[in-house]
Amino acid sequence: MNPNISSNAHSLSSLWAPLLLIVGGLFLAGCGATAPVVQSVSGPDTLETDETGTFEASINEAEADDPLTYTWEFGDGATGSGLLTNHSYSSTGQYAIRFQASNEGGSDSDTISVRVVPPPQPASITSINATPNPVDEGETVRFSSNVQGDTPVSRSWSFGDGSSSMSQSPTHTYEEPGQYTARLEASNDVGEDTRTVTVRVNRVLPEICTTVSEMNSAFFDRNSSTLTEEGEESLQENADILSDCPNLSVQVEGFAAPGERNVQSLSEDRAEAVSSFYQNNGVPGSRIMTSGQGQVEGITSKKGGTRQYRRADSLPQREDDGM
Repeated sequence: MNPNISSNAHSLSSLWAPLLLIVGGLFLAGCGATAPVVQSVSGPDTLETDETGTFEASINEAEADDPLTYTWEFGDGATGSGLLTNHSYSSTGQYAIRFQASNEGGSDSDTISVRVVPPPQPASITSINATPNPVDEGETVRFSSNVQGDTPVSRSWSFGDGSSSMSQSPTHTYEEPGQYTARLEASNDVGEDTRTVTVRVNRVLPEICTTVSEMNSAFFDRNSSTLTEEGEESLQENADILSDCPNLSVQVEGFAAPGERNVQSLSEDRAEAVSSFYQNNGVPGSRIMTSGQGQVEGITSKKGGTRQYRRADSLPQREDDGM
């Protein structure tokens, strides 16, 4: 081999070695990781509290070098990972959601927002009132209520006597005494609720119901327990009072005159005749007590002659008087 050629080759080798190192260094420096670029971030614009929302991001996955890290910050202290994640909020408000993608070459991020609102609220009746209660018949009652829930809320009242109203705070007048169940139904697009209130309506008693102390007596023919036309007319006034005054009862006492036959049974029959008349005219038998007093002795203030003894008296009794 030609020694010059070998020597030349060695010289070339010594010359190229540093160049290869330099070129190699440039190549290595040119091979750094490609950083991610966030292309989109999406999610719901609005969520209800405790409703789960899905959030999604996209990046330049074809160009960005692994390993890649994805981080979500939801604005309420919670975090997530991955390109697709779920999250829910326990409190209402406006939240900024930040997504970040990163690798050894760098990082990129984007932010969206979500508004968190309360869930739909069905109609709910928290209270219902009737004022005054108890109330006298013919007196006006005002109804009110407290209803919560999403608007609009409709109300439907029924008063227990066949009457109704769609007003928010209606008034109503009960014409008859008794106990009535007033009912309110409230509804909106997401639900309904019902509540009732009991209204007690008192009877307004005529003044005579508290002042009457004496009633008409019925007089009979001799040895008879059949009511005369005059006797029925007198008793009709009594029956009208008893019908108008439920606080009154009546004690009926029958009498017989000296010389009549079977005075005890006759006096009892006369009392029963009056009782039957009252019941036939609408007075409950439970409010009537009868007794036969037998033969009357002496003179009374009723009417002159023996006719004053052939009678039946009606003695009014109020509830607090006893029988």
